[in-house]
Amino acid sequence: MNFFHFKHFTFLADFAHNPHGLKLLCDFVQKLDYTYKVGVISGTGDRRDEDIRELGSISAKNFDEIIIRCDKNLRGRTAEEIITLLQEGINSVNPNLPQMVIANENLALEYIYENYKPGALYTIMCDVVAGALDKIKELKSREDGN
Repeated sequence: MNFFHFKHFTFLADFAHNPHGLKLLCDFVQKLDYTYKVGVISGTGDRRDEDIRELGSISAKNFDEIIIRCDKNLRGRTAEEIITLLQEGINSVNPNLPQMVIANENLALEYIYENYKPGALYTIMCDVVAGALDKIKELKSREDGN
Protein backbone atom coordinates (compact mmCIF):
# COMPACT_ATOMS: atom_id res chain seq x y z
CA MET A 1 0.00 0.00 0.00
CA ASN A 2 1.42 3.34 -1.06
CA PHE A 3 0.12 6.87 -0.46
CA PHE A 4 0.97 9.73 -2.79
CA HIS A 5 -0.13 13.15 -1.56
CA PHE A 6 -0.67 15.71 -4.28
CA LYS A 7 -1.54 19.36 -3.57
CA HIS A 8 -5.28 18.83 -3.89
CA PHE A 9 -5.89 15.08 -3.73
CA THR A 10 -4.27 11.77 -2.74
CA PHE A 11 -3.61 8.48 -4.52
CA LEU A 12 -3.60 5.22 -2.57
CA ALA A 13 -2.18 2.38 -4.66
CA ASP A 14 -2.67 -1.24 -3.63
CA PHE A 15 -2.58 -4.66 -5.27
CA ALA A 16 -6.01 -5.80 -4.03
CA HIS A 17 -7.14 -8.18 -6.77
CA ASN A 18 -9.77 -10.43 -5.18
CA PRO A 19 -12.89 -9.80 -3.07
CA HIS A 20 -11.18 -10.57 0.25
CA GLY A 21 -8.27 -8.23 -0.48
CA LEU A 22 -10.62 -5.48 -1.65
CA LYS A 23 -12.77 -5.83 1.50
CA LEU A 24 -9.69 -5.40 3.67
CA LEU A 25 -8.55 -2.41 1.63
CA CYS A 26 -12.00 -0.81 1.83
CA ASP A 27 -12.16 -1.38 5.60
CA PHE A 28 -8.92 0.59 5.84
CA VAL A 29 -10.09 3.30 3.42
CA GLN A 30 -13.32 3.82 5.39
CA LYS A 31 -11.25 4.80 8.43
CA LEU A 32 -9.46 7.55 6.50
CA ASP A 33 -10.68 11.13 6.73
CA TYR A 34 -11.40 12.11 3.14
CA THR A 35 -14.59 13.83 2.07
CA TYR A 36 -14.77 12.03 -1.27
CA LYS A 37 -13.47 8.57 -2.14
CA VAL A 38 -13.04 7.25 -5.66
CA GLY A 39 -12.26 3.63 -6.44
CA VAL A 40 -10.21 2.87 -9.54
CA ILE A 41 -11.06 -0.79 -9.93
CA SER A 42 -10.43 -3.70 -12.23
CA GLY A 43 -11.32 -7.36 -12.49
CA THR A 44 -9.05 -10.30 -13.13
CA GLY A 45 -10.21 -12.34 -16.13
CA ASP A 46 -9.41 -15.79 -14.76
CA ARG A 47 -11.70 -15.35 -11.74
CA ARG A 48 -15.28 -16.62 -11.50
CA ASP A 49 -18.04 -14.32 -12.78
CA GLU A 50 -19.40 -13.95 -9.24
CA ASP A 51 -15.98 -12.90 -7.93
CA ILE A 52 -15.69 -10.14 -10.52
CA ARG A 53 -19.25 -8.99 -9.79
CA GLU A 54 -18.41 -8.99 -6.08
CA LEU A 55 -15.48 -6.62 -6.72
CA GLY A 56 -18.02 -4.24 -8.24
CA SER A 57 -20.50 -4.59 -5.40
CA ILE A 58 -17.83 -4.12 -2.70
CA SER A 59 -16.65 -1.02 -4.53
CA ALA A 60 -20.19 0.37 -4.79
CA LYS A 61 -20.59 0.05 -1.02
CA ASN A 62 -17.34 1.85 -0.25
CA PHE A 63 -16.68 4.54 -2.85
CA ASP A 64 -18.52 7.71 -3.89
CA GLU A 65 -17.49 7.21 -7.50
CA ILE A 66 -15.89 4.42 -9.51
CA ILE A 67 -13.53 4.41 -12.45
CA ILE A 68 -13.24 1.01 -14.11
CA ARG A 69 -9.91 0.22 -15.74
CA CYS A 70 -8.59 -3.02 -17.24
CA ASP A 71 -5.50 -5.05 -16.48
CA LYS A 72 -2.89 -5.36 -19.21
CA ASN A 73 -3.27 -9.15 -19.13
CA LEU A 74 -6.99 -9.89 -19.40
CA ARG A 75 -6.40 -13.58 -18.61
CA GLY A 76 -8.78 -15.19 -21.05
CA ARG A 77 -11.60 -12.64 -21.16
CA THR A 78 -12.33 -9.58 -23.20
CA ALA A 79 -12.20 -6.15 -21.60
CA GLU A 80 -15.92 -5.82 -22.34
CA GLU A 81 -16.75 -9.01 -20.40
CA ILE A 82 -14.82 -7.85 -17.33
CA ILE A 83 -16.28 -4.33 -17.49
CA THR A 84 -19.83 -5.71 -17.80
CA LEU A 85 -19.39 -8.00 -14.77
CA LEU A 86 -17.98 -5.15 -12.67
CA GLN A 87 -20.87 -2.90 -13.72
CA GLU A 88 -23.39 -5.62 -12.86
CA GLY A 89 -21.91 -5.76 -9.36
CA ILE A 90 -21.90 -1.98 -8.98
CA ASN A 91 -25.45 -1.61 -10.30
CA SER A 92 -26.76 -4.37 -8.01
CA VAL A 93 -25.84 -2.13 -5.06
CA ASN A 94 -26.27 1.39 -6.44
CA PRO A 95 -27.22 1.90 -10.09
CA ASN A 96 -26.99 5.69 -9.58
CA LEU A 97 -23.38 5.63 -8.41
CA PRO A 98 -21.22 7.78 -10.70
CA GLN A 99 -19.04 5.46 -12.77
CA MET A 100 -16.95 5.64 -15.90
CA VAL A 101 -14.72 3.33 -17.87
CA ILE A 102 -11.16 4.33 -18.72
CA ALA A 103 -9.70 0.97 -19.67
CA ASN A 104 -6.04 2.02 -19.83
CA GLU A 105 -4.50 2.47 -16.37
CA ASN A 106 -2.15 5.28 -17.42
CA LEU A 107 -4.99 7.13 -19.12
CA ALA A 108 -7.13 6.70 -15.99
CA LEU A 109 -4.36 8.20 -13.86
CA GLU A 110 -3.93 11.07 -16.33
CA TYR A 111 -7.69 11.68 -16.26
CA ILE A 112 -7.66 11.89 -12.46
CA TYR A 113 -4.67 14.23 -12.49
CA GLU A 114 -6.45 16.58 -14.92
CA ASN A 115 -9.94 16.27 -13.39
CA TYR A 116 -9.43 15.65 -9.67
CA LYS A 117 -11.97 16.48 -7.01
CA PRO A 118 -10.35 18.65 -4.32
CA GLY A 119 -9.67 16.70 -1.14
CA ALA A 120 -10.50 13.34 -2.73
CA LEU A 121 -8.80 10.01 -2.12
CA TYR A 122 -8.30 7.97 -5.29
CA THR A 123 -7.79 4.31 -4.41
CA ILE A 124 -6.34 2.39 -7.32
CA MET A 125 -6.25 -1.40 -7.54
CA CYS A 126 -2.95 -1.83 -9.37
CA ASP A 127 -2.32 -4.47 -11.98
CA VAL A 128 1.40 -3.96 -12.45
CA VAL A 129 2.31 -2.16 -9.24
CA ALA A 130 5.66 -0.87 -10.49
CA GLY A 131 4.06 0.57 -13.62
CA ALA A 132 1.32 2.36 -11.70
CA LEU A 133 3.81 3.69 -9.17
CA ASP A 134 6.04 4.98 -11.97
CA LYS A 135 3.08 6.78 -13.57
CA ILE A 136 1.98 8.30 -10.25
CA LYS A 137 5.55 9.45 -9.55
CA GLU A 138 5.67 11.01 -13.04
CA LEU A 139 2.45 12.91 -12.29
CA LYS A 140 3.81 14.04 -8.92
CA SER A 141 7.00 15.26 -10.59
CA ARG A 142 4.87 17.14 -13.14
CA GLU A 143 2.90 18.76 -10.33
CA ASP A 144 6.11 19.77 -8.58
CA GLY A 145 7.31 21.36 -11.84
CA ASN A 146 10.25 18.98 -12.39
